[in-house]
Amino acid sequence: MKNLVPKIALIICSIWITSCSSSQTDIVKDTQANTVEQAKIKATQKTSTKVESPQKTPINTQAKTDEAKKNSIKYPQRGTVKEMVNGDLKCYVTLIDENGTKHNLGATFEICESPKTFLNKKVNLVYEIMSVSDCESAEPCGKSKKESLITKMKL
Repeated sequence: MKNLVPKIALIICSIWITSCSSSQTDIVKDTQANTVEQAKIKATQKTSTKVESPQKTPINTQAKTDEAKKNSIKYPQRGTVKEMVNGDLKCYVTLIDENGTKHNLGATFEICESPKTFLNKKVNLVYEIMSVSDCESAEPCGKSKKESLITKMKL
């Protein structure tokens, strides 16, 4: 009986050590595989990036306006406002267009100042490309992105 307890303890410890060493081996293999995949992704990104010409072409303001119009065409021009919510980064508007499709759109904070005026009413929308904070909350993080926002609603 005295020899049985140390033998069982020895067996359990050897099983435990064996399982730990195999999991460490798996972790090393996974890390090596991830490193190889990351290297492949970086190589692909380097080869797929465009080579920019050294000459800088002036940006035409008319081209910017045309691009803004193209981007606003993707969004509905008319619809019925179902919900308006003030968020941390922008105003969020839920709109049902003339085809019955539901859209969740971004808008400037001024739009959400008078929700009773627009709720459950048909409106015409005007969009502009504006810079919006690209942070998780209203806290400044230094990142921003360009996005089409509703700037005007007309009954």
